[in-house]
Amino acid sequence: MTLDERDAADLFVADDPELTPAEKETVVRFSRDEDRAAIYTAEAGLGRRLLKHPHADTEGVTVADGSSRREVPVEDLDGDEEVVGVRAAAPVGLLQIKGSPRRSGGHADIVTDRVLDADAIADGGERE
Repeated sequence: MTLDERDAADLFVADDPELTPAEKETVVRFSRDEDRAAIYTAEAGLGRRLLKHPHADTEGVTVADGSSRREVPVEDLDGDEEVVGVRAAAPVGLLQIKGSPRRSGGHADIVTDRVLDADAIADGGERE
């Protein structure tokens, strides 16, 4: 059975219990000459949303096997793994630092929850 990003999101059920809160980080990186941002997260809520985002290309997931961790391509998952991290790339154009804070300070809310609802995505983009 071949899994896709939406299936992998269902395997990312909790943060990695081996990491301290300070280690459960999200990193977004891009340089001036790149049109895509590199994103890594070890936060389950944000990771699920990133895996389901139509414009994010998953480059690998971190899976837990007891006390060891390894990164694998999504297509190598068999459905029994515990996903504890996601590495992806997304267009820099998705990113925005607003003039005022969001209502919620939750990290997962950085990525809209509309990506969790397949019916909310039309033609590869978010409905207004």
